Amino acid sequence: MSLPDFVHSYDDVPVGVCIIKRDRQNLDVLYANATFIKALGYKKQTELLGKSLEEIWPETETCELAKRLKSPTPPQTTTLSFRAQNKDKKRWALVSIRESQYQDQECFTLWATDISASKEVESQLEADLEKADASAEQKSNFLATMSHEIRTPMQSIYGLLELMEQSDLSPDVQTMNKTAKNSASELLEILDDILDFAKMDADQMELDYFEVPVRTLAYGINEALAVKVQGKDVELKDDIAKDVPFVVVGDPKRLRQVIMNLMGNALKFTHQGSVTIKVTTDCKNIEIPENRVGLRFEIIDTGIGMSQEIADKLFSPFTQADNSTSRKYGGTGLGLSISKKLVEMMGGQIGVLSKEGKGSTFWFEIPTEEVDTQAEVLDMPTLDGISVLSAEDHPMGAKEIVRSLRSMGANVESCATCEEARDLFSRRPFDVGIIDQGLPDGLGLDLIREIMEVRPFMGLIMYTVRDDAGLQHTLQSLGVTYLTKPASRLGLGEAVLDASSKVMKMGIDGPTKLLIAEDTASVRDILQRQLDILGVEAKFVENGKEALEAVRSGEYGILLTDLHMPEMDGYSVIQAIREDDEKLDRHFPVISLTADVQMSQRQIYMSHGFDECLLKPVSLGQFKRLLMRWGLLSAEEETTALLQPTTPKEKPATDKTNTATAIDQDAIIAQMGSFDEGTIEMLKMFVEMTEALVEKLVAAHHEQNFHDLAETAHSLKGAARSACANILGDAASKVQDSAEEKQSTPELIENIQKEFERVKEEINSY
Repeated sequence: MSLPDFVHSYDDVPVGVCIIKRDRQNLDVLYANATFIKALGYKKQTELLGKSLEEIWPETETCELAKRLKSPTPPQTTTLSFRAQNKDKKRWALVSIRESQYQDQECFTLWATDISASKEVESQLEADLEKADASAEQKSNFLATMSHEIRTPMQSIYGLLELMEQSDLSPDVQTMNKTAKNSASELLEILDDILDFAKMDADQMELDYFEVPVRTLAYGINEALAVKVQGKDVELKDDIAKDVPFVVVGDPKRLRQVIMNLMGNALKFTHQGSVTIKVTTDCKNIEIPENRVGLRFEIIDTGIGMSQEIADKLFSPFTQADNSTSRKYGGTGLGLSISKKLVEMMGGQIGVLSKEGKGSTFWFEIPTEEVDTQAEVLDMPTLDGISVLSAEDHPMGAKEIVRSLRSMGANVESCATCEEARDLFSRRPFDVGIIDQGLPDGLGLDLIREIMEVRPFMGLIMYTVRDDAGLQHTLQSLGVTYLTKPASRLGLGEAVLDASSKVMKMGIDGPTKLLIAEDTASVRDILQRQLDILGVEAKFVENGKEALEAVRSGEYGILLTDLHMPEMDGYSVIQAIREDDEKLDRHFPVISLTADVQMSQRQIYMSHGFDECLLKPVSLGQFKRLLMRWGLLSAEEETTALLQPTTPKEKPATDKTNTATAIDQDAIIAQMGSFDEGTIEMLKMFVEMTEALVEKLVAAHHEQNFHDLAETAHSLKGAARSACANILGDAASKVQDSAEEKQSTPELIENIQKEFERVKEEINSY
């Protein structure tokens, strides 16, 4: 068959051309130019002529192409892969399809351009992008893990330094202790910055929206930073315009973080003069939507200032004004970068105005909305009948607490000193105490300890401007709520409601016998010894199935249950009990027993149906107060002498070269009330009971049985922490986490074996 002359003009075209007979049944090749023939691995045109498209295009996509060409509306362009004859490498072509006629026949003309090179580049770019995303995620995970892992031991270090501060130390040692404590606090702040940066880098940072009392926020920040200007000729000021709303909507924690970062930066570079927090509604750089209000915050200092060149790059991560600044003034340079991202998340902008030697003004503007403090915008908790003692020395802060809580129905007595608070709580009982840490005549923490001795039923809240991980750790061990200023009305009200519910004597309908579900023998032994000291009887079961059967027997009035148990876990138990409650029209009290700090948050344990949460290791004081709350122990029956921390006549010998002992003796005393022969006997039983767990752990790791490994590690974690073998417990926790991710960690298993041997040696030395 001869083709029209014009067809032969395609012979030398550098784009592949192929003419195919347009037939609904057959797509036979009528013509192919040299480029097309060569691309498909053929040598001459006769090898293609008369063959169908399916035969000459050796790739599965040709079937789809043939299908499309046979359809009523063939595509104009399509991208297809192909392989040349006897070649394995896949190539790509962009094919343009045109309908045409010649010699009275209908045909398709295919124009095929080889785009393999661009496809390879595209594939490489996609691979590079995936690699970059994976690298970024790995970096964020590393930063978050590093921050968390360093923070955990640092909290213990800070806690020990705080305890030492309360001891009778010589002036020189007190000075060294204070320096170490300040350094530990600074390191914790850096770790928080790294963790925040990692969250932002991984797009995992989210803002919360509550009420923010603007003036309380500013006053509280200046109060918190007052310690940093001691010994410096610098004054902290605030300048808040009259038209600034008293309360706005925002994230109080993150807003406070931004201002604290900017204030801390200003104080670092200001040696004399002042640092001022100025707040106005005069926004110059952002548009404010209708019915909303804009706030402009300015941190104005009289410090060393900087050039515009330096100011322009100041908000980049890990950037300081210059290398010498980093060495002279310290810091990671993360604070300003984090502040910029937080402000942008709030829908605002941030910047700096500065001149060398003339000071700096860091500013940021955010859109927000005013909250009518007289209106109930949110469903506030009902605090009717709850009596509150507030110890707060700042007049504006005290007024805000009183006004907020009274609007919810609470009866509030406010005082400004420890002495006034002491006089009030010694003369009359209160349901809840809200205590500031920095009172004029003493520390709030010491006042809290006094209250706990005199008023064991009183719920306590530390309401402070100090964002202090060490202090938070100490208060957690005392069972005291830690609330950072400024809290919203809702946050403050919920904290008071939660604290009051934890100290009110709960009513139990029917039997009052205690049931405890715990699968780890050593934990059961410790709880039993604590109950013996307190004079309370309880029945122990070893799994959730037995616990549910016992509850349904009607013999028990309250359940204290571990969450991870064989047969049936604590989550399944509470679900079954709550289903029974609906049928029986009752509410059976259930308290979770766990080492998970997250579960101790009220909104979390209540969302699962629990009435309360008791954290492992359980201190004797915490256990006592819980039993008193639920009417299982009366204030008259508890023996104060048994609860006073005592030390053995001779402290057990420990290896002086190892600063972290295998057993935390102070925690043991807090847990058991004393460190005596009975305590040592308990610890020796712990070794006997735990040895089998360690062996089972090693076997599960050897068999790569991740389910048994996670379960055994969980049991070991609970047992070790209950025996105050905290290093062993932490190691077991890491194994549990890794096993749940199906990751093998031989080095952790080896560490556990070594640490368990150290525990045995130390206990044997007693």
